[in-house]
This record gives sequence, C-alpha cells and structure tokens, in this order.
Amino acid sequence: RHTATMLADGRVLVAGGENSGGTLAGAELYNPSTNLWSSTAGLSQARRSHSVTLLANGRVLVAGGFSTSALNGFQ
Repeated sequence: RHTATMLADGRVLVAGGENSGGTLAGAELYNPSTNLWSSTAGLSQARRSHSVTLLANGRVLVAGGFSTSALNGFQ
C-alpha cells in the first residue's frame, strides 16, 4: 500500500505503506541506473493507500490515504 513515483531524473520515490508493525512514514529513492537505494525525508504523517502526484516544478504532492483512520490533509 505504498506508492512508487518516477521522478524527472529517472529515480523512483517510494513512500509510505505498511508492514506488520503498522503504517509507515518512511521514504526512499531508488536509482535504476546504479541499482542503489538511498534514504530521503519521510512523510510528516504515516500513510498507506495514499495518492502521489509529480508536479511540474519537480516537487511531489502526497494526499489522502489512511493511518489509523482516513487522512484528508496534503503534504
């Protein structure tokens, strides 16, 4: 229930989701050209089943999803 969003430079942002411990706020970047993962700033609130949109300015909009209940806010 995470998201994977391809960025303009070809890297993939993987954010949120859930595991056996609950809903996640973490985010990582995957670089397919080097096959390496790196940490990046996480979400301010843990989310799963959320929506992510890559904006024209290169920023990423995260909206909705669930934590312990439905989330309405943007990030």
